[in-house]
Amino acid sequence: MKQKLTSVLLAILLTLPAVALLADEPTGETQPQVQSSENHDSSHDEAATGGHHEAQGEDLPYWSVIPFVLILLSIALLPIVSHTTSHWWESNTNKLILALALAAVSFAILVFHGWFGKIVHTLVFEYVPFIILLGALFYISGGIRLKGDIEATPVNNTIFLIIGTFLASFIGTTGASMLLIRPILKTNSERKHVVHTVIFFIFLVSNIGGSLTPLGDPPLFLGYLIGVPFTWTFKLLPELLVAGTLLLVTYFIWDTIAYKKEETKDIKKDHAHKHPISLEGQVNFIWLLGVVLSVAFINQNYIPEIAENPYLAFIREGVLIGIIVASKLTTRGHVREHNKFTLHPIQEVAYLFIGIFITMIPALILLEHHGKDLGVTETWQFFWVTGLFSGVLDNAPTYLTFLSLAKGTLGMTDVAQILADPHAESILKSISVGAVFMGALTYIGNAPNFMVKSVAEENNVKMPSFGGYVLYSFSILIPTFILLTFIFFR
Repeated sequence: MKQKLTSVLLAILLTLPAVALLADEPTGETQPQVQSSENHDSSHDEAATGGHHEAQGEDLPYWSVIPFVLILLSIALLPIVSHTTSHWWESNTNKLILALALAAVSFAILVFHGWFGKIVHTLVFEYVPFIILLGALFYISGGIRLKGDIEATPVNNTIFLIIGTFLASFIGTTGASMLLIRPILKTNSERKHVVHTVIFFIFLVSNIGGSLTPLGDPPLFLGYLIGVPFTWTFKLLPELLVAGTLLLVTYFIWDTIAYKKEETKDIKKDHAHKHPISLEGQVNFIWLLGVVLSVAFINQNYIPEIAENPYLAFIREGVLIGIIVASKLTTRGHVREHNKFTLHPIQEVAYLFIGIFITMIPALILLEHHGKDLGVTETWQFFWVTGLFSGVLDNAPTYLTFLSLAKGTLGMTDVAQILADPHAESILKSISVGAVFMGALTYIGNAPNFMVKSVAEENNVKMPSFGGYVLYSFSILIPTFILLTFIFFR
């Protein structure tokens, strides 16, 4: 009970600064600016957002961020409260009811202040592509089954983590996590010391590994949707290599020590039960490649007509849906059955994020107008503030919120301006790395974290509580992030 209370208090303390920052009324007026994107041009933005009419929206009240804060607090706290009471939060229908209720409040506020077009634009050009991409990666990866059981040695476990870290950028942190968590748990089923392996799996595969492409992690895909080039995230490779190497070395030492503590009979049993690794559903790697190519090439850089008619960008979403259908038709049904595949996790994301995408609009507008007044100006500040909020909230909306803050602070209106300025680009890097890497700080920082925890518990691994996990993550990750600060974000 004490641990659960500590978890609740920690989540509240980490979330309150968001309310304080946004409620602190700054001075000065600016005109709303509409973000540019690879999916649409400025003339479309004017039409979608109501043009001059919505340029009068600077009178948006600061309390309009309350639904956004409430939905993020719900994600942080209700799983803990619900687990001890009625399990209300476990129902996706209840999540949808809560998300729509809070979204309705934001919808009314925005419409009253003339931002209806902004809502339409957010749902059509950001939410729909976001969910379709996640759904494609989730469903296709669910059709790949990794069979077999190798010896659970520190070397083999480290190789698992290296492969997962690499895959996460190309099939998504969700896809890589769901593909590899069951095989690594099966490999370690004869061992008693397994918790640390799952925790490092969350650090590396479910979060840090997804930093090299927009496919890797939801924040980077949202950045891609608002204009960050597909290949720009390759520039985050140095940060990934430093953090990944430090964590993998730490894990190898830790697992070597833990391996020596295992009983001899368990080691012999592990050796006796080994079977070669094999794959089922390999055709889905072709479909995953199709997702990568679709996101990389179906945009205005390769189809110039999209700049004239942004709705043509939905050719990409149509192709992704077609790839999902192809995966279903070409994958034997028993593969997903053996993977215990269900649509519950992607439904949860879809239901919650329709509320998040709508309720975060006021926060984004206010930050774009008044970002300079909030005091976050240095590269290292953006890294830590974005990261800490990503850990306690959800890293996708946090990324957008602090990218908007950066634009307001720098006096810029779109991503193209940021990329043209070395200092501004360094801030974008710090926001990107903070959102992706520090999503690993808590179970709620990134969607796969809770999914991995759930699968581990289904396989009889006693995972730490919310507060217990935070003790692990802070003691291991915070020193790593401090080093990254001195190397990359001074």
